Amino acid sequence: MIIENKIDQLFSGNVIFAGYLFLLPGAYGIYNNDFSTGGIIFGSIIILASCFVIFTSEHVKIDTEKKQVKRYCKLFGFIKNGKWENLDQFRGVTLIPIRKVEGMASMSNRTTSSVKKDYRIFLVNRAKKPAFAIKRCLSKEKAQNSLDEFSIWLKLPVFSPKIN
Repeated sequence: MIIENKIDQLFSGNVIFAGYLFLLPGAYGIYNNDFSTGGIIFGSIIILASCFVIFTSEHVKIDTEKKQVKRYCKLFGFIKNGKWENLDQFRGVTLIPIRKVEGMASMSNRTTSSVKKDYRIFLVNRAKKPAFAIKRCLSKEKAQNSLDEFSIWLKLPVFSPKIN
């Protein structure tokens, strides 16, 4: 069975927002210069950089029959870049809550922050440390069910993390 999961965007919310904002100046640079060579090159570079920021994401692909896992980045949303690893080098799976805080300060020194919580299932390496995420869930119940499924599919034990 092949399991494929999107883990996260490569860039965070503020950077992705900036990527969307730069799409318009890129298109304007091409159009405003009457499609001249310099305008096309300049606008295309800006649009290409924006598309990279907006569409690049992290993924994981697991082949349970071959006992292999592949971490990869999907560049521009369609170019897969990664290599296969053997699942035998991992001891088990674990569930870790993730809390991301993104903040931004205005020119009047007011800060705005947003908190995003999710739960990620990680493969555990030989040193009993989380190696990398193989699934992201938004609720604890869904994550617990997915953890049990991965333990069965991969034939690996479940480890509980040590929280200091």
